Amino acid sequence: MVEDASVLFSVGIVADVQYGIRKNSGLSHFKESLRYLEEAILCFNNSNVDAVINLGDLVDSNEPEHLDAALAILSESKSQVINILGNHDLMGPLKKDNVLKRLGIKKTWGERFKKANWRFIAVDSTECSIMSEHFDQKEFQQIIQCLKEKKDPCLQEWNGMASEHQMRELKNLLEQSTVENNRVLILNHMVTDAESGSIAHRALNHQELIELFNYSPCVYAHFNGHDHAGGFKTDRKNGIHYLTFPAICESGGKSGAHAIAHFREDSISIEGWGRVMSRQLKCERK
Repeated sequence: MVEDASVLFSVGIVADVQYGIRKNSGLSHFKESLRYLEEAILCFNNSNVDAVINLGDLVDSNEPEHLDAALAILSESKSQVINILGNHDLMGPLKKDNVLKRLGIKKTWGERFKKANWRFIAVDSTECSIMSEHFDQKEFQQIIQCLKEKKDPCLQEWNGMASEHQMRELKNLLEQSTVENNRVLILNHMVTDAESGSIAHRALNHQELIELFNYSPCVYAHFNGHDHAGGFKTDRKNGIHYLTFPAICESGGKSGAHAIAHFREDSISIEGWGRVMSRQLKCERK
């Protein structure tokens, strides 16, 4: 735990627990994810974090017994848990409304946490996808067609995007945050920047999201999961940090993956365990 008076607050972070009662697939050991999630929650409780962020895909598929087992461990957190919706959370027998209720999510995008001069704003990149009732709406068919013409690798069944309505609301929130001199951390399940994770795991409207963040001087970092290997890039043109957290499920039965992010006025320190690398993120927009 970082002992530093300059630290305003700290949050615990996990990504892609993907718990499920199924056979291992490569390094993905789905049944063993629970013990690494339990290890993470114990670490967060011992460190007295102010919140715990789950960056999506808590389960591999949303069978009630999978969700119940994973949520039982999250419920041991001494601090509030912020769940971001992932594509695997929507796979399985349960309807979306039921999943959201179990995860305690009233709205899948917008402000999720605010403390000191920091504001956490969620993006829901699962809103429009092949698993969504909105997939055939005209508002994003133009983007789909453009991706097809470019043969963009992100055009995969596991990816999705925010609707135009969501994008308008996010833009308004970011404009408000700029006026109020907030520093914003974006929480998303899917990769946005091409060099911070696999290009096959980017949100379908990744270009529009990047343009929105570039336009918004309040945005300092973007945290996501989805690409199990993890990744990191700082945009040299504007200083925005894009950090993909490694998946807990990709343990290989040997190592967990969780982190505590320590927030200061002008920086974020990532204290990593297991496969998460510790790093210092200087918050300077250019």
